[in-house]
Amino acid sequence: METAMRSNPAGGRYGGVDAVKLAAAFLVVAIHTGPLLTYGEYADFLVTGVLGRLAVPLFFLASGFLFFRKLTGRPRKNERALRKYGGKIAMLYAIAIVIYLPLNVYKGDFAGSVTAGGLLRDLLVDGTFYHLWYLPALWLGIHLVYFLHKKISINGVLAITIVFYAIGLLGDSYYGLAVRSDVLEGVYDWMFLWFDYTRNGLFFAPVFIALGLWVAKRPERTPRGSGLLALFLLSLAGLFGEGIALRAADWPRHDSMYILLIPAVGALFLLALRWRIRVSPLAGSLSQWIYLLHPAAIVAVRGIAGATGLDAWLVGHSLLHYVSVCAVSIAAALTVALLTERRRRARRQQSQPAIQA
Repeated sequence: METAMRSNPAGGRYGGVDAVKLAAAFLVVAIHTGPLLTYGEYADFLVTGVLGRLAVPLFFLASGFLFFRKLTGRPRKNERALRKYGGKIAMLYAIAIVIYLPLNVYKGDFAGSVTAGGLLRDLLVDGTFYHLWYLPALWLGIHLVYFLHKKISINGVLAITIVFYAIGLLGDSYYGLAVRSDVLEGVYDWMFLWFDYTRNGLFFAPVFIALGLWVAKRPERTPRGSGLLALFLLSLAGLFGEGIALRAADWPRHDSMYILLIPAVGALFLLALRWRIRVSPLAGSLSQWIYLLHPAAIVAVRGIAGATGLDAWLVGHSLLHYVSVCAVSIAAALTVALLTERRRRARRQQSQPAIQA
């Protein structure tokens, strides 16, 4: 996310990447609002359960690309960059935890018996709110890929992370296959004592972050745009087929992880790198804050609907609900992004030496 996506080496921005990240942020909002439920549950599944699943892997890949691209090959400098990046993720996570703490209390998350182990699991793996799992997953995934890359080749990193992803698949969309084996079912039952889902920083994030590493360090020859587009469209069509088939077989325990997400997201990101488009310098920050703030926007829209008597429209009509949540999310994200940019500029000015008369 934005913590790793400030600028490219030439000082400009990756406009295509920022544009795709914005689209991905709105897909995440769709996952949590169900925009097509009014029109049909199956149509909504195709959007939120298949197409929308491109979003988070794209964030992971973009973060991996822009983090590893700026590493120099000098170990000490790279270690400092990793610590700085990890610190930014941790700080952002701490801010998000504080933002959503009142909603945790309102939901009654602390009403029952709360154990130290449960708190640690939520804090370190599952996230303290339903969308915040992304930040500890990004932190762990970046560190895992970084330290693997110190020891082995990029192809080796990709191979290992693909194995981890395969393990995650059997606990997610391919769970119905895993439970056919008593041994595997027992293994996954044990794993789910430690975390709720396999879409986490160990099994889900690393392969896409490793793809970002591969893109960052690949030779400069760029695949043809037509070839990338064909790969993306074929992978996307296959992804829909995969999602539909798995749903028909009733295999998914959760539907975050698919096999064809890997080529689809990879091709989409490479296409985005080729798009030379101008976007606002705030675009990357906007996608980050839309992601982080949209659950609060959902609560706000429901509150507004209740206060104004517009529940039937703003909540009951799924597409209007989605549009309303997007509008509130954009307003909140833009406010935070502008305030953050203003603060950054003020710090930059203060750090500049005064001109002596």
